[in-house]
Amino acid sequence: MRRIKLNRITAFLFLCILSTFHFARIAHAAAPAPAPEQGVVVIDLHDTLQPVRSRVFARQIQDANVTGVRAILINLSTPGGMPASADNIVATMRRSHVPIIVWAGLQDTRVIGEGLRLLAEADVALMAPNTYLTPLWTELPRGLTPEARSAGSHSLLKNLATAVAAHGRNPSALDELTTGIHWFTPGEAQQAGFIDGIASTEEEAVKLAQGRVSTRNGRNAQIDLQGLPIQHTGTRTRDLLLLSLMNPDLAVLLLTLGLLLIYLEINTPGIVVPGAAGVLLVLLAALALSTLPLSITGLLLSVAAVIMLLMDARLNMHGILATMGVLALVLGLGLLVDGPLPELEVSWATAIGAGLGFGGVTACLIVLGLEARRSKVKTGSEAMLGWLAVAQTALNPEGQVLGRGELWRARLTSNDSTVAAGDRVKVLRADGLILEVTAVPLG
Repeated sequence: MRRIKLNRITAFLFLCILSTFHFARIAHAAAPAPAPEQGVVVIDLHDTLQPVRSRVFARQIQDANVTGVRAILINLSTPGGMPASADNIVATMRRSHVPIIVWAGLQDTRVIGEGLRLLAEADVALMAPNTYLTPLWTELPRGLTPEARSAGSHSLLKNLATAVAAHGRNPSALDELTTGIHWFTPGEAQQAGFIDGIASTEEEAVKLAQGRVSTRNGRNAQIDLQGLPIQHTGTRTRDLLLLSLMNPDLAVLLLTLGLLLIYLEINTPGIVVPGAAGVLLVLLAALALSTLPLSITGLLLSVAAVIMLLMDARLNMHGILATMGVLALVLGLGLLVDGPLPELEVSWATAIGAGLGFGGVTACLIVLGLEARRSKVKTGSEAMLGWLAVAQTALNPEGQVLGRGELWRARLTSNDSTVAAGDRVKVLRADGLILEVTAVPLG
């Protein structure tokens, strides 16, 4: 009855939370957005290029176009990302009828690989001091074949050449940004024709863009930003949550932690909270992994690991298959996400920790569960056999003993004629409510 009440209370609270979010979302959608001043809006892009980031970026560009700002300043620093997501971001930039200024503005950061395409698509491309442009393969992902590397470099070179030509730039060292290893400083990038200038602050970036010509929808127009305010666009809380889930390490940790909480609920039924939290974490991990490029090899190794854990417990292989299963799980988690750069892959430290933890707990639970299933269940008087008890009264030959915190009537069955109070006895059998015991020597 108590468990039913807890479940009803939990369900009621869950419905209340869902209703609150639903009505808050309706109110947020119905409330008119405040119209910004006719100025320059700043959009920060400081993470990997993946599906969630491309959707958030597209929404921010669309909002800026709808509200009628005079220019968009993208503060860029990215390690690159998925080519398909970069394609979507570039297409969004091309659809904008508002001039776009791309500025690599975070100190001691760099723009890498596919992120260079965003810089090339800018009407005005700028960099801050102590920032860098680096080639596509500065940090190689796992499993990158020479053929894939060559194809990726060729595709990036083609896209960069098209973009810079469309905006009137003619860089002289495109090959070094796609196949080389050289890091371009702002001065070198400007000399090579990749960027239009160097700016330390947002205000300087806006001043450098003043008077330049932008090409939008086949029309050339002069950028006029004299005296306009600079505003920052915010990111919705929901979008921030989704962006944080795009970390493969976090997704794997949420998945394993959620499954362990579900294990806890199964072994201690009635608590409810661990099970509900575990299901929530597993769903969040599934949402994140569904948008990341998964590896067939990693999925097959993870499935094989579960099968080997189950087979070891069933076939009694003395831990051989279980050990192989844990190793397969570590490899499977490490290879689960097949990203185009290390930031979109599961690190080996995370894979080893999650694989050993989850695989070890799973193996122990399976072994303990099967041993409990195979063991003979003892109840009633049969469960008392072998108990050690303490005589509370002298047994001559009957009296009382204390066993497992309970008083029992007992009768001696040995040749001992009597047992003094305080001596130990061992239960041999039960005759109804009378225990038949024998004296236990002090030694």
